[in-house]
Amino acid sequence: MKTSLRKLRVTRPPAGVPSYPQPFKPSGADGALAKKRVLVVEDQSAVCDLVSEMVQSHPRCVSVGTASDGLSAIELALRLKPDILVLDVIMPGVGGIEILRRLGGSLPAMKVLIFSGKQEPHIVRALMQAGIHGFVNKNGPLSELRKALEALSLGNTWFNEDFSRTVRQALASPSFLGDGMIDQLTPREREIAVLIAQSHSSKEVAGRLHISIKTAENHRANLMRKLGVRDVAGLVRFVVRQGLVDPASE
Repeated sequence: MKTSLRKLRVTRPPAGVPSYPQPFKPSGADGALAKKRVLVVEDQSAVCDLVSEMVQSHPRCVSVGTASDGLSAIELALRLKPDILVLDVIMPGVGGIEILRRLGGSLPAMKVLIFSGKQEPHIVRALMQAGIHGFVNKNGPLSELRKALEALSLGNTWFNEDFSRTVRQALASPSFLGDGMIDQLTPREREIAVLIAQSHSSKEVAGRLHISIKTAENHRANLMRKLGVRDVAGLVRFVVRQGLVDPASE
């Protein structure tokens, strides 16, 4: 991980992006500020340890757990109900964007801080649609992560100027093929789309999801129809573009 790029100091949200204020409230008779509970979701163990240590050393935060894959992240988030979720975009099995979709409105008070090296316009567009509260690029200085944690722990957002510029480009550029179609898919269809993109056969999909092979094949046909793709290659391109799987792993 690089730790020396030019510093980006702008902390206001991108134009047109709402802020999510949540004033820090005193807890206890002495007026001490309660620490924000942070869940770290990162599949690279070294990076996960580094982020967790930074959280633990932050005066306003405390680490309550870590997850190294998407399904574990969803389970832990629903069980622990953290105040802040530090999340990578690319995760094994279920990606960061899909994690946020599946959590939906289950944790409305939870702040989401993305810590990722993925900053392509279509990824940024999907993240903003998912309602994130901050973004720190892994390729930037680690001081950015500390500043972002500070901002979110106080109920503010953190978007530096580089990310804000990408948001403006994403909003101004023509829609990518397939953008918006993701919302037409059910959670089960998105899950099956990821499995198919990971080269699982209908039989394997059926076994993993405990459904019949015929049902799995019907889901596959419905996916192709909804997305307007003719083959698995087209489906893979869609899934990768939506940030649901890491193209390097396919």
